[in-house]
Amino acid sequence: MKRFFKYNNKVIGLAVAALTFAACADQWDDHYSDAALPGTNSGTIWQAMEQNPELSNFRRVAEACGYDKALKSSQMFSVFAPTNSHFTSEQADSVINVYKKEIADGTRTADNRAIREFLQNHIARYTYSVADAATYSDSVVMMNSKYIPLTTNEFGGIKLVSKNQLYENGVLFTIDGPAAFYSNVFEYIDKQRTNTPDGLDSIANFLYNKRYYRYELDEEQSIPGDIVNGKTTYLDSVMVKNNELFEILGSGRDYVNLNSEDSTYIMAVPTNKEWDKLVKEYEQYFMYHEKVDKYDSLRWAMPRIQILAGGIFSLSSNLALRSQLNGGAAADSILSVAACEYNMRKYYWGDDSLHYYQYGTRKNPQDPFAAGGAFYNAEQVKCSNGMIMKSDNWGIDKTNTFLRQIVIEAENARTIIVDDKQTLRRKNYVSVPSWSKYYNKISGNGYLEVYPYDRSISDPEVTFVLPSILSNVKYDIYMVTVPADAADSTVTASELKPTRYYISRLYKELDGYGPERDSITNNRDGIFDNAKYLLADLDGTLGKGYGCGTDVDTICLAKGVTFPTCVWGTNSQTQLRVLNWVDYDPDNAYDRTIRIDCIILRPQEFGPLKEDE
Repeated sequence: MKRFFKYNNKVIGLAVAALTFAACADQWDDHYSDAALPGTNSGTIWQAMEQNPELSNFRRVAEACGYDKALKSSQMFSVFAPTNSHFTSEQADSVINVYKKEIADGTRTADNRAIREFLQNHIARYTYSVADAATYSDSVVMMNSKYIPLTTNEFGGIKLVSKNQLYENGVLFTIDGPAAFYSNVFEYIDKQRTNTPDGLDSIANFLYNKRYYRYELDEEQSIPGDIVNGKTTYLDSVMVKNNELFEILGSGRDYVNLNSEDSTYIMAVPTNKEWDKLVKEYEQYFMYHEKVDKYDSLRWAMPRIQILAGGIFSLSSNLALRSQLNGGAAADSILSVAACEYNMRKYYWGDDSLHYYQYGTRKNPQDPFAAGGAFYNAEQVKCSNGMIMKSDNWGIDKTNTFLRQIVIEAENARTIIVDDKQTLRRKNYVSVPSWSKYYNKISGNGYLEVYPYDRSISDPEVTFVLPSILSNVKYDIYMVTVPADAADSTVTASELKPTRYYISRLYKELDGYGPERDSITNNRDGIFDNAKYLLADLDGTLGKGYGCGTDVDTICLAKGVTFPTCVWGTNSQTQLRVLNWVDYDPDNAYDRTIRIDCIILRPQEFGPLKEDE
């Protein structure tokens, strides 16, 4: 499979973190100093550059930006200086003008493009040298944290004119032209603010919003100095960009730092036109009520987060994607960073068979590069830490990311509320034994049993907490019930009786208030009898049963139920109440015990519930 790439290789771009050179204290110099090695030329790298007229243009840029001080010091560097033959005086003037303009505009030194994208792209801390072997290859970590390949004859694909010139404070190389600067994924997005439909202004404005994005001190890269008033001072304070959204986006199987040069990402990003269309569609699903802390911020942020969550892929954990990018076939499914590990899916999603944020599965077989896929017809842009897939026809469907089927396992104690303190009801969490004919027919081989203390006079009930409910989604709601003999071999056929239920819900309106209880059923009085209302034929119609309490029954409680408010990611609760409704039963025809396997809320976008789901 042939791939094409648009290279993001401007010499001058935007910035992330940089080193500032103020006064060089003795302690600073001691940290970087190194004893002279055999074959060391006298003088510093700066002195060598002054004596080489072919480096006058590069030297002029370094001096204008204040880097002559560092290159005169005892700090150890490797410098890859382009010669005048391919770095002209006009080019040097252009870089210097960028530096001066951004200083005048108040741009912080760490963000100055002349420093980060040119000077620091040609200077590395510590010493590097090349061997004469034809197979020699290494990567140089530059001062801007970029990794640039170094071979016997080339630096970043640029021919080495001279090499391994060792001086008292490092090694000097001369190269046949400037090395290309490649933005990383995070930097590239920021550069594509074109104010046009095919630009990336919208996603850039979100990722670089000051609510989430800021500079922080990198203590590991910074050089500590004295402790003053109990606090460490730093001789060299290295500031790096950080973004709280990275932690949110990587809340699944992979940590995310789109600004890191030590990771490799493939990221699908929508153009302004697509972004605006998706935000408008997704906002309706994240209407938090006004009693939720920072509800207005959540209403704004969550639709935008969900656009991004399914489109970031780490190459280190996606061998199949790596194979496809190299023209091979996918040998396995491809998971975004928001996907859950298999053994955690039941905990987070209620069912370990669900495959959200994942491509190439039975339920989502789509090849991301095929028609309609996440990367189909996307413009592919090479970045220093991966690749951008820029799309004006978004191929990541909401039903594969945030719009999910919700499964609440009744035996999961964290999702149910039963008032055990009342003497009228009791609960058991029951495991289905391997000898039972229902073994492996009940999800997780476990269910909840709630029964009255006096089975002849009281009606038990259980309330389910409904997690991750979205607003304005039409849910079909199902309840899977269990027969009395599922885990009890002593139950006789005459004891297998149907059960009647009253179903209601508890939710909040947008103002944070709401009805105490609200019946969700279409049946009169909200009463459902599993002798009559069973999901049998798969088109969702009601009428047939499996024996009225003699089998595992799936009851369709209601269709197209919507909630006005969203609880995704909050402690706010939407609840579903199941009440055993056998108020008068002189013939003892009904079972007063509730036995529930699970509750299922299925968005209508998924279609009717099927037998194997």
